[in-house]
Amino acid sequence: MKNYNVYKKRDGQLFKLVGEIYASNFSEAKKKFASNMTDCNHSLSNDIIQLSKEEDGVDVSGWYDLSGSILVETEDPHDKDDTTTDYKNSEMSLVCSNDDIKDGFDYWNEDVYTWELRKE
Repeated sequence: MKNYNVYKKRDGQLFKLVGEIYASNFSEAKKKFASNMTDCNHSLSNDIIQLSKEEDGVDVSGWYDLSGSILVETEDPHDKDDTTTDYKNSEMSLVCSNDDIKDGFDYWNEDVYTWELRKE
């Protein structure tokens, strides 16, 4: 097992060490990093949601940014006050697919911040 360092920076600044991931190899560390970054992103933002191909009709299962999407609402024909979001016919903004998370990655951008997992 080995420690892999995680660095973070704000645009215009230098990277600073902010943590580490303990894993058997860099590939496993990337998977843990990807999971940590997407879980954290979801818990910090009310506009990021998990949608699935099968249940929600989106093209790719993964995390979507509702504030960056153009959503189509459909009315309930029996109750005009009740609407639901039609994700299948909306223009959805994919943040990260479930496949990308499973494969792992070594950097993540959010707003003005960048996190980087390094193989040192």
